[in-house]
Amino acid sequence: MDDGEPRAAPNERFEALKRRAVPPDYQKELGDDDLHKIMDSDLYEPTEKGDVEKFIHELQKVIESRKLALSLILNHVTPSGNSLLHVAASSGNNDVMELILLHFPNTMAQKNYSEDTSLHVAVQDQRLNETEKLIGRTRDWEIIYWKNKDGKSSLNLAIEKCKYLDWADRQGAGWEIFQLLSQEFARDEAYADKIQCTSPVLAALEEWGEGMLKEIIDRLPKLLHVRDEKGRTPLHVVASGRYFSAVKLLLEKCPHLALQTDENGSYPIHIACEGWSYSVLSESIKVTWSDLAEIKNKNGQNILHVAAKAGNDLVVYWIFKLCSEPDITKKLMNSKDVDGNTPLHLASMHNHCEVMRFLTKDKRIDSCLRNNDGLTALDVAMESRSLSTRNPALVGCAILIVAGVPRSKGQDVLLPREQGSGSSKSSPAKWIKDQVDTLMLVATLVASITFAVGLTLPCGYNASGDPHPGTTTMLYHGAFQVFVIANMFATYNSILVVVVLLWSPSKDFYVAELAYHLAGPLLSMAFTGMSVAFLQP
Repeated sequence: MDDGEPRAAPNERFEALKRRAVPPDYQKELGDDDLHKIMDSDLYEPTEKGDVEKFIHELQKVIESRKLALSLILNHVTPSGNSLLHVAASSGNNDVMELILLHFPNTMAQKNYSEDTSLHVAVQDQRLNETEKLIGRTRDWEIIYWKNKDGKSSLNLAIEKCKYLDWADRQGAGWEIFQLLSQEFARDEAYADKIQCTSPVLAALEEWGEGMLKEIIDRLPKLLHVRDEKGRTPLHVVASGRYFSAVKLLLEKCPHLALQTDENGSYPIHIACEGWSYSVLSESIKVTWSDLAEIKNKNGQNILHVAAKAGNDLVVYWIFKLCSEPDITKKLMNSKDVDGNTPLHLASMHNHCEVMRFLTKDKRIDSCLRNNDGLTALDVAMESRSLSTRNPALVGCAILIVAGVPRSKGQDVLLPREQGSGSSKSSPAKWIKDQVDTLMLVATLVASITFAVGLTLPCGYNASGDPHPGTTTMLYHGAFQVFVIANMFATYNSILVVVVLLWSPSKDFYVAELAYHLAGPLLSMAFTGMSVAFLQP
């Protein structure tokens, strides 16, 4: 090598092989699955070691043995799809690499089975000189922007390979390769439009945190506006995590990012509300709070809609706390999306009990609002759900009923499990009434018996002359203690059954059914306690 150019003799020999007249059969293209396209092992070795003389010698032998033109030989690949240029770039051999690039520059566009170009390979193996040479040759093809199968460009790989010591000390092959690539990106005014891969901004954040993030933003500020395949900006992506410092940095560099939407029409603050990130939410609200009630996604949902739908009760609390304007909070609470659903509708629809409990406690909420189907929040909670003690929907319905959320007219005609069957209200209503009467009678009997037994304890009491006068004679016997505890347990639960069943005369059929389902387990526990009590000797 002299002054970065291949030596004259190897160059001339290579040129001669290139110009050599070959029969038409020597120029036949080989398919990807053709075994003859696999690189000759004798050619691989000098390429890897950088022996130019032997490389040219082996090329000549392969041309004769395989009867192929030189251009086709250079398309041969290893089992992993690496071409001769890939092998030379990975091995750190400038001589062979430059010889190939000088005569066949189009080989730079070749990809292996991982869709890595030779530039990807050189960066991955931290070959500084080879990376520098390849960068100078990539400008015509813009290969520097290409992504591999993992969606990573050479710059993304450089960020990943920038070892901790390289980054901390700002030196070493990893750091210098990162500098080379970032400088090459900056040379092109349109780099943000040409990049094909995941934004290097996110790669910097994931690998090294806010330090590297600041570094790459300072060098390539237009990357802040590069979107991924879902139309998300870097702020959308970091808003889904807990990168408080990163969010703060991005908003400082470009506050307008807070008002950019993805393909679903969601703002970064919507993403923050889905992801339980208080710090991200607080930073986003500082930028957008004046328009908070108007910031909606394509479904017409504001941030409270999103938080309620996701069941993020803490985020709902934070929204109320961070919104200092009562009018804005009220608008958020009672706002409807494109389907007419309020945040309470969405929380009820997905049975997020804590969110429902929090929303219904606020007097500013209008619990009578209906969606486009004419359903209230309680209607939505009841719809297509079976009321049973095993189904947590029962708890959600109870929260709404206790809070006074009404049902719309006609919605109490059929039980949820009977919708579409054509059954009338009279049959299930009568059945519920009969069941309630039976439970009430049994619970009253259990309460009476256990209460009476509690007043007339067996074996009597100690006389006035005995130790501890007035106490039961069996006080310190284990079986008697179990009897007393079990009897009290039975009395307590049977009384609870009676209290719960007082709901049954309500005009709202679902209240009666809810009372019935709640009373069943309580009465079972009362029976269990009474059985244990009377089994004692």
